[in-house]
Formats: sequence, C-alpha cells, structure tokens
Amino acid sequence: MIITTARKPSSKIRTFCKHLSRFTGWKYISRGKASLSIFGDEPFLLVGEHKGNPGSFVFYSGGTCVLSIRMSVSRDEEIGCGAEPVLEGNNELARALGRVTGLITGGNGERVIHVNGRIEFIDKGVSYIVLTVLAVRGEGIVRPV
Repeated sequence: MIITTARKPSSKIRTFCKHLSRFTGWKYISRGKASLSIFGDEPFLLVGEHKGNPGSFVFYSGGTCVLSIRMSVSRDEEIGCGAEPVLEGNNELARALGRVTGLITGGNGERVIHVNGRIEFIDKGVSYIVLTVLAVRGEGIVRPV
C-alpha cells in the first residue's frame, strides 16, 4: 500500500506520514501537483488535513474510495522501521481496515495496530501513534463516533 497526502501538505502532515510509513512498512509518496490517477488501480491511503493537522484517512482501491476515517491525532512519535504489524480488534472498523489494507488480523507480533474506539499503533508494548476516531464511512459502515 502507498501513503500519500493532499497537494500542499503541512510539515506536520509530512512528518506524520513518514512515521506512519515506518511503522506499517508502506511506501510514502509526496504527491505534489500530481493527480490521484498516478496510482492507477494500486491501493493507497490519502492522509487528509484539518487545520494543519492530520484529520482523515481515505483508503482507495481501484481508484475508488472504499473506507474513510475522520480522526484526530492524540499521539505521534517517531519510530524506526520494523516488521509488518498485525491488526488487532473484533469490530466493524478493524474488519474493514483488514479488508482494505490486507494486514493480517489477529495473531502475535511485535507491532500491533489495535482498533477499539480508537486506532493505536503499538511496538513492543509502547504506543507510538494514537488516533481518536471521530467518524467512519465505507465498506458497509456509516458511523459517527
């Protein structure tokens, strides 16, 4: 999966995307003036902005939006590269994230994306990124939180 931004992202958004890229192992591409069509049918995540801060995740597959999450960032710390994370959670959002990202659901791993009312990116028991979910749309889900 690819992580990208709006056309003119703030420095906070670029930094957040780099942290997210290192955690997940997904490739980060700064889009610049390019259209979203440069990704073709390849799945990608567009990190949106709200008042200069990360404000949404919009997942695309085959050029179509399949999942949109409005959120606020509670915590964002730098992390190095590591193993691909596993997805943990037994709810609609966790299942939708699993379908969209292709991440392994359940199982054990040093890196975990825990989904339960919020989305927490954990490495060896330490939270590096914490997102408070405000609303979700797509994949049969329409739920304000």
